[in-house]
Amino acid sequence: MASVLKSITLDDSNGSVTTWGSGNDLALSATGSNSIQGSFIAEKVWNSVWNDVADFQLLMGDLEYGKCYIDTIEGALIANERCQKSVIGIASDTFGFGVGQGRYPKEVPVAIAGWALAYVDKEYECGTPLTCNESGDLTEITIEEKRDYPERIVAIYKKKEVAETFGTEGQTINVNGRHWVKVK
Repeated sequence: MASVLKSITLDDSNGSVTTWGSGNDLALSATGSNSIQGSFIAEKVWNSVWNDVADFQLLMGDLEYGKCYIDTIEGALIANERCQKSVIGIASDTFGFGVGQGRYPKEVPVAIAGWALAYVDKEYECGTPLTCNESGDLTEITIEEKRDYPERIVAIYKKKEVAETFGTEGQTINVNGRHWVKVK
C-alpha cells in the first residue's frame, strides 16, 4: 500500500503548532524575515522535477549555464583549454536537487550527477564521451586523452534539445541551442 503525504504540522520554538495541506500537493514557504528550518527525511522522494544534482561551488568569473568549469584555488572559472586539468563539470540550470548552496557570496551550481543541458561543439552519436574545449563547451575526447586523463571526461552525449524552452509551466529556462548530456 502506498503512502501519500497529505498534510504537515510544524511546531515552532514558542509552542505554536500549525498544520498545512489537504491533498497530494504540498508546499512550505516563509514570508518576510521568517525561514523554514529543519530536516526533511524520507525513504523515497518521487517526481521532484528537473534532471540533475548540483553542487554549489565558489564562482570567481562569470556564470554561464551550460558551460564547462574548472576549479582553481580562487574558485570556479569557465574552462579555457582543451581537456583542461581540474575540470569539475557543467554549470546547471536544470538541477532538481542542490547541495552546498549559500556558502559563498557568488556561486555556480555544478552538475555532479544526472542529465544536464550543455553547450556542445556539434552533434555526436549517442554515448560519445566528452571533455571541455578552449571555449568552455563540450567536445569529443580523443582516445589518447581518455587513456592519459580519464578523470577529464565530463559527460556522455545524448542528443540536441530541439525545444526552445525546458521545464514545467511557470518555471522554464531557455535552451539556447544546448544539448542533453549525462554527467560523469
